[in-house]
Amino acid sequence: MSSITLNPTRFASFSLRCFSIFCAIVASISHLEATAAAKPIGEPEFSKLLTQAENGSLTAAVQVAKAYASGRVGKVNYQEAARWFRKASDQGDPDSQTNLGVLYLIGQGVERNESEAIRWLQRAAASGYPVAQHDLAVVYLNGWGTPKDPERGVDLLNRSATAGLEISQVDLAVIYLKGDVVVRHAETGIKWLKRAAHRHFPPANFLLGICYENGEGVKADPAKAVELYRKAADKGLAAAQNNLGRIYFQGNAIKQNKQEALRLFSAAAEQGNGQSYLNLALCSLIGCAAVIDATAAYSWYLSAEASGVPIPPLFQEKFTQLATQLDEDQLRRAQSNSQAWVAQHPSAGARTTVQLRHVPGAALAANQQPRTIDNSEVFKSLWQQTPYMPQRLPTRDSVR
Repeated sequence: MSSITLNPTRFASFSLRCFSIFCAIVASISHLEATAAAKPIGEPEFSKLLTQAENGSLTAAVQVAKAYASGRVGKVNYQEAARWFRKASDQGDPDSQTNLGVLYLIGQGVERNESEAIRWLQRAAASGYPVAQHDLAVVYLNGWGTPKDPERGVDLLNRSATAGLEISQVDLAVIYLKGDVVVRHAETGIKWLKRAAHRHFPPANFLLGICYENGEGVKADPAKAVELYRKAADKGLAAAQNNLGRIYFQGNAIKQNKQEALRLFSAAAEQGNGQSYLNLALCSLIGCAAVIDATAAYSWYLSAEASGVPIPPLFQEKFTQLATQLDEDQLRRAQSNSQAWVAQHPSAGARTTVQLRHVPGAALAANQQPRTIDNSEVFKSLWQQTPYMPQRLPTRDSVR
């Protein structure tokens, strides 16, 4: 195992973005993307595939497991997925071993068993499978079913990142930039972000954009930050859409365009980005689209509140005051619209790509309005989910 300089004073409960494999099973993306994104399997085709799997074909067994996991043969069926992942795992398939390990970890399709989860993840990781190395690293960093072992966790992330897995490259970058697990080394963090960004990985572009905007480990370059945010936003990354919207709103590094800001905030909100709810509340209050709508502003504020996103005190003060200025009908419509939105986006709070520990206190602008909110304090944050996923992913508390 390589020597790693740990930070003995700042190591805390560190929730990395949880389990790329589980993301793939739940949301039909990540390393199962090709299978999950394909068309549903017809009954004749699946029957043939099932027969091949029952006759011992490893390839067919893997395909059957993924079909059940992704719902390509009807509803998602984790029990059948786990059964076939087990058959493929017994034949030594590391991808299936990783999937099976995560299913045991979260108790989907099988009874939750952390020891069994670790056993399968270890088998897959020992074969050099980068995704298993990443997921096992998360287990060690969090101490799930085993004592925390940050040195082992970082070593596994390093192996996976060196093998080219972008998720590990980004997570390793965050570790070095935050300095919670190892002694902070921004240069190493930037190196890993650049590697992942070079492979057009949206989360890497987003985080690298934050670095260039704030001079975090690199010389500040607002134009470069805009370029990187745009790359990630164009790929649909909600947090990047929100940050790029904030830049258009402020008009500092780019010509001010509040209509474009509104479009980007709206795109992020469709994915449940909680910060964008607050920004839409602000836009509605000051008229980004030349229309001031206090009812809509309060509705967006209520949606942000319901989503669980941290709300700066200035926003709380401003919108509490606004509520006293609305009549009963406006309040009723705002509450109704917010409830309808939250019902359609039940995991909004968890779908804010970076779950912030702290949102910087917003200063009063010249017009006495709160400033727009972004994710610029990502390095004080807990990385809790993969940015592609619209579903809530497991945290230590939610998988018990």
